[in-house]
Amino acid sequence: MSEPDTRRAGPLALAAPEPEPDLTGALIAENAALRREIAALQGALAERDAFLTSVAHELRNPMTPILGQVERLLAAAEGTCQPAPRLVQGLARLKWLVDRYIRRATTILDVSRAQAGRLVLDRVPVHFAEVAQEVVAGLEPLAAHAGSAIAVRVPDDLVLSCERVALDQILDNLVTNAIKYGDGRPILVEAAREGGAGVIRVIDQGIGIAPCDHERVFARFEQADLPEAESRTGFGVGLWLVRRLAEAMDGGVTVRSGTGEGSTFTVTLPLHH
Repeated sequence: MSEPDTRRAGPLALAAPEPEPDLTGALIAENAALRREIAALQGALAERDAFLTSVAHELRNPMTPILGQVERLLAAAEGTCQPAPRLVQGLARLKWLVDRYIRRATTILDVSRAQAGRLVLDRVPVHFAEVAQEVVAGLEPLAAHAGSAIAVRVPDDLVLSCERVALDQILDNLVTNAIKYGDGRPILVEAAREGGAGVIRVIDQGIGIAPCDHERVFARFEQADLPEAESRTGFGVGLWLVRRLAEAMDGGVTVRSGTGEGSTFTVTLPLHH
């Protein structure tokens, strides 16, 4: 009987390895494509902002002399010995409409500036009571149409360090929102000194904002959800601009609200010392 062959077999022949793909080259090409796409998007955004700035100027500038003419006609109508009530009322309404139009154009201009990082504000002493009275007086026709009454409770000696036009826009946006979402109920504008700063609150008793949406409403092109689609008007940039303006003046804005509980928007700005 033959002995089994105990010799060890020689090494098996290995197949030649396949060449690895050139991952480095693929990543470089992909990164280059992404950089080109980002550059194209940045160029498109810059063109959009430039277009918005141009449109805002074109919309606003012709209306300024028109507003001046309306104001002169209104003053003349009111200064007559026997002013015609309907004429005075019509001119006052026209003045309000033109003024609101200019404010909307200014909002577009400020949004484009803020987005492009060109929002520079000159801070001066501003008496808040004067601004509050002017803004509320200008919005009373809108509030009356919505069925809301606006009360103002602010100290006469509260002086803030801010830009007056920016403060006007902040308050205008907040009160307009309170009218829009206030469900026809009373609105309160109040202010005080707290913790070494000026604190402004706009309080409504309307539909409120769900806690999960508190941060979302400060984003661009966002609006509170309403049951009636036709009630959603405006650009959806008001609160976004309020935050940008407040932060540009070393302040801030917060909201306290709940669904069906109304909303309180609080703006904090530096005091003038």
